[in-house]
Order: sequence, then C-alpha cells, then structure tokens
Amino acid sequence: MSYPKKVTGGCLCGGVRFEINFSPDHNWKTGPHTCQCTQCRKNSGSLIYTFHTAHAKELTWLSQSTYQEYNSSPGCYRAFCNNCGSSLGWTDQKKGANTDWELAVGTFDEEFLLGKRDEEGVLRGGYGVALANFGGPHFWVQNEIPGVTGGICKGGTRFWEGSKGPVSGGTE
Repeated sequence: MSYPKKVTGGCLCGGVRFEINFSPDHNWKTGPHTCQCTQCRKNSGSLIYTFHTAHAKELTWLSQSTYQEYNSSPGCYRAFCNNCGSSLGWTDQKKGANTDWELAVGTFDEEFLLGKRDEEGVLRGGYGVALANFGGPHFWVQNEIPGVTGGICKGGTRFWEGSKGPVSGGTE
C-alpha cells in the first residue's frame, strides 16, 4: 500500500482549508478509524463517521475565514464551516493545546482519496485505502444497527464505547 506525504482538504464552499503533512512516523494502522456514537451521527448525518487522526504538528490551517467550533462535551470541540455547514472533525482540548485532530475523511480533496483521472477517465494515484480503510479502530460499536451498520467494520480493533478496552473478538 502506498501512503501520501501530504493531503489537502476543506469545506464545501472553500472558506476553510487545511493541509496535513504526515510525519515519517505517522501511524497508518490507527490513523483511519470510524465512530458510531450518537454525537458523531448527529454531527455528520451519517451512520458511520470516518476520521483520520492528524497530529497537531502535522496540521496547518490554510484558511479559516468561516471556521467555527461547537463545544459538544467538556473539552471537546467539533469544527465546522459556518457558511456551508460542512463538518470538519473534532479535537479534545482537555489533552492540551497541541492535541490531535480527528479530521473527517470526506473533507479530504478528491485527488487524494480517488486520484486523478487520465485522458480515458481512469483514476490513478489515490490514497483512499490508506486514509480511510476499515482496518483501524472502530469506536462505539455498541451502536451498530443490525442489518445496516452491523458487520461493516469487522476488521481492526473494535471498542464497545469510545476507546475503553477492545471488544472480545476484535483484532489488533
């Protein structure tokens, strides 16, 4: 599998833009992860929210003209665009100012997720599998919906709630 050295992304209207320059020691095994908690569902409008962890030192905000935060729980902030409404991700500031960001993979620019199309329309060079694979951690699997989201996130380590101890049968 190939991994990007950097990705760019942002909101739908372009008011918020960011760049991630992945460090050589970036953890590609646990970087991509999913969540099925009620807050992530309501924030994203999706049954499974796919994130990728970026360390504070890897993330640069290129434009924040429409950036807004919502304090969703003590110390935790969900970032969004106050113009187009795009959900960008969240951070737990209880851990300090230089904390990790959980960025919504859907906000990454298409060229990094899918690649670029050649003259015949064939995609070349995307990193979607590295950025969003289901082999990473899966949080709040107690909220799986049988027949809908149940079983989608079978690979990786599964956590019943948040990151409190893996569910038996989860893989490392």
